[in-house]
Amino acid sequence: MEITIENLTKRFGDQIAVNNLSLKIPAGKIYGFIGANGAGKTTTMKMMVGLLKPDVGIVRYNGKEMKHLDSSIMQDVGVFISKPNYYPNLTARENLAYLQRILGKPVEEADRVLKLVGLEGVGDKKVSKFSFGMKQRLGLAISFLNNPKVLILDEPTNGLDPKGMFEIREMLGELAHQSGCTVFISSHNIAEIEKLSDRICIIDRGKKIFEGSVDELYEAEGLEYCIRTNDSEKAAKLFGKIGLTYARKNDAFFMEMAKEKIPALLKLLIDANVEVYEVSPNNSLESIYLTLTGKGRGGVCGV
Repeated sequence: MEITIENLTKRFGDQIAVNNLSLKIPAGKIYGFIGANGAGKTTTMKMMVGLLKPDVGIVRYNGKEMKHLDSSIMQDVGVFISKPNYYPNLTARENLAYLQRILGKPVEEADRVLKLVGLEGVGDKKVSKFSFGMKQRLGLAISFLNNPKVLILDEPTNGLDPKGMFEIREMLGELAHQSGCTVFISSHNIAEIEKLSDRICIIDRGKKIFEGSVDELYEAEGLEYCIRTNDSEKAAKLFGKIGLTYARKNDAFFMEMAKEKIPALLKLLIDANVEVYEVSPNNSLESIYLTLTGKGRGGVCGV
C-alpha cells in the first residue's frame, strides 16, 4: 500500500511542529524517518494514522484520503507510536486476545504474533513483570496483529539489546520485501535506519531536508575520506599550503573530496616524501545527518 503525504502542516499555538511536509512512501518498502527530538516525527506519524487532525494537508493510502480516526483505512494499518498502553495485571496473551475480541478477530492470532516477536515463552506472564524491552516487543506484537498492509512504527527498537534489534530488523525486512508490507519507521538509531531502510527522510524543525535512498544522499552530499600518514605534522603543513580544509583527530585527517581528486592528493604527499598509510571512505548516514542539520563535518578538498 502506497502512502502519499501532501503539504502536511500542524501548529501548537505559535509553534509549527510540522511545516508543509510532503512525502511519498512506496508500497512494500521500508521508509526510514530521521530527526532529533522535537523535529516533528511523532506529530507527523499521529497525523498519518488519524490521531491528530492536520491544520493543512492530506494523507492518502493508495489514493484514499485519511480522515480523522478513519477506521476504513486503519483496519489495514498496524501502529506503534509513543509508549503503548497495556493492562498490567493481564498476561501478554490476554492483552492481545482482549484486543482481538474488541476487533471481532480470532484470538488465536495472539499466539502467532507472540512467536513473531520472540515472546512465545512468556505469553502467560503478567505484563507488570515485563522488562522495558519485553514491553516494546509486546507493543510490536500488537501492531502485527491481523497481518496489516502498512506498519507505522515510532522508535520500535528503543530499549532492545543488540540481538533484539537484529531480530526486529530481520523481521521487518522480511515483512516488507517478501510479504509486501509497507513499513514507515522512525528511530534515533541512525545506524539501524541506514541498515534497514530502502528510502529515508530527514526532518529538521518540522521541515523535510532530504528524501531519497541512502545512495542518493551520499551522491548529493559528497564523500568524506580519512587519510593517515607517517608524518602528520608535515602532511598538515602541505594541506595548509594548498588551502585544504579538514578535520583532524590525532594522526587522522578527515575531508570531503571527489574520488577523482584522490590521485592528485596522494601525489602531493608522496612527492614530499610523506608515506600514506591509509585513504578510506569515512561516510555514514550519521555524519551526513549532522552536516545537514547544522553540526558540521569537516572540510572540502580543493586539490
